[in-house]
Amino acid sequence: MPFTASLRGPCSRHENVTGLLLTRDLDDTIRRCEIAGIRSGIATASRLTPHVGVAGTEIAGGLAAFTGVDSPLSQVYGIVARVTGGDIAAITTFYASRGAAPRVFVSPLADPSLGLELAAAGYAPCEYENVLVSDAFEQHARADERIAAAADLDAWALASAQAFTGRDSLEPADVAIAKLIAYSAGVCSLEARENGAIVATAAMDFRDGCAGLFAGSTLPAFRGHGWQIAMTRDRIARAHNGGARFMRATARPMSVSERNLHRCGFVTLYTRALWERKR
Repeated sequence: MPFTASLRGPCSRHENVTGLLLTRDLDDTIRRCEIAGIRSGIATASRLTPHVGVAGTEIAGGLAAFTGVDSPLSQVYGIVARVTGGDIAAITTFYASRGAAPRVFVSPLADPSLGLELAAAGYAPCEYENVLVSDAFEQHARADERIAAAADLDAWALASAQAFTGRDSLEPADVAIAKLIAYSAGVCSLEARENGAIVATAAMDFRDGCAGLFAGSTLPAFRGHGWQIAMTRDRIARAHNGGARFMRATARPMSVSERNLHRCGFVTLYTRALWERKR
């Protein structure tokens, strides 16, 4: 089944919007690519932080990942099939036994049993995240000579963490997730430099014809200068040159990141909720 189709409805009034429609086929590809990326992150965390007790296990067709108690990757991804109370109990035990709060992403395409069983087990939505897609390559691809693959992954990770936290002084835990991203197989870490200094960072991967754009950040002193747009358009060019059929990204609803992705041809495909059971 092809991914591209004519876009109908209110969005057709806008220029350069994507032609992608939400289908099971498209969602399955996004889900597979995300899970493959998380598996790569688990493998990387096992190498970089073996003392943490990194683990991953399949539950109800999704992936429960643990890369640290406070790691943003320590959550369940990709469950869409019907679940039972036993499945949710297994998730709860997996995280509780490691001292972490159990968290599960719930997509609008998931079987209704997922939300019902999570609620029955004491889970509740705590965050919302939009999933965006685009196949508008030619309209928005802009290779930028100021942007290149990271020359030093440790320096990239430090700059990325400083940009996300807004702090120059960092604890090792602040840099851990950025290093995990930078050193994961299949990830291309990119940096923008001005007068020899890193001013913005971003990353991308390429799986099953889908280019994933993530980890975009700009150091505080350089915000408002268009770096996020430039990094996004450069990654679009790289995805296009690499033969990607479409691109995916995530962002908080109504955030600056989502607005900039929209400016670069992405459309919001759906909103998913992160459910959590408090420790």
